[in-house]
Amino acid sequence: MSRAALYDRLGDPDVLFIGEVDDPAPGHGEVAVHVRAAGLNPIDAKLRSGFARSDAPFPRRIGFDLAGTVDAVGDGATYWDGTPVAVGDEVLGRGEGSVAERVVTSASAVVRRPETVPVEVAGGLDIAGLTAVSCLATVPVGAGDTLLVGGATGGVGLVVSQLAVAAGATVVGTAAARNHDLLRSLGVVPVAYGDGLVDRLAPYDTLTAVIDCHGREALDAGIHLGVPTDRMTAIAAYKALAELGVRNVERAARTAKHLAELTDRIAAGRLVIPIAATYPLDDVAAAFTALESSHAPGKIVVLP
Repeated sequence: MSRAALYDRLGDPDVLFIGEVDDPAPGHGEVAVHVRAAGLNPIDAKLRSGFARSDAPFPRRIGFDLAGTVDAVGDGATYWDGTPVAVGDEVLGRGEGSVAERVVTSASAVVRRPETVPVEVAGGLDIAGLTAVSCLATVPVGAGDTLLVGGATGGVGLVVSQLAVAAGATVVGTAAARNHDLLRSLGVVPVAYGDGLVDRLAPYDTLTAVIDCHGREALDAGIHLGVPTDRMTAIAAYKALAELGVRNVERAARTAKHLAELTDRIAAGRLVIPIAATYPLDDVAAAFTALESSHAPGKIVVLP
């Protein structure tokens, strides 16, 4: 038996509790991971609150992102590149119910963690990182492009912004004024979000693309400024996508290969993932309260 964050009814963070769960052996193509870090994401809160639907029986586990140490390996367990997984490997990736001491997941859902990538950074990379890669697969940018990123200091927005800068695009990112210095340090031009955004974007009226990582404000600004709808997407404004005729984010790029490439970027110092705060497993409710409130840029991570 091991401990995991659970909830037996929908609601606010205070429905979460720590309980004991079985520790199944990994099956064919699976690995068991001793979790050392589990990043939280908005989808976790949406599932817990009932905003997003789940048919899983109660009590439910929570979380997807993880980093940790492989402690058991099933038959035929290999990484995305075909090499075998071994007990003792340091990994990061995705496993359902990851806010826990131990998780069994597909070997194809994890990649190796280099020693130079801190475990708390690795533990918050999968969903935000691969969503960012998917955004840029949907709306590719490069030299000559000016990209507006809505919510540029959120988990996805930070990765989108840095990857777009690395691709040669000029990136304009919306954020609270207190976070503008962070964006400048990453090569992003900051602008304040909120009323009057279109006016503040006047110097960048040659926008060629929009990726909204927060709501629909950047989408609406892009429409006003004449950005073609096929050069726009968003991750949290599904009704607006349909209303405006904007494409949804494609999913084909959410692969372990791309996760490994992001990991290599972090190891080489070419991608920064700030950590807003870390919490022990017993304080999981406080971690979610922080996630669902205004917090410092970067990831909220639970350290089981």
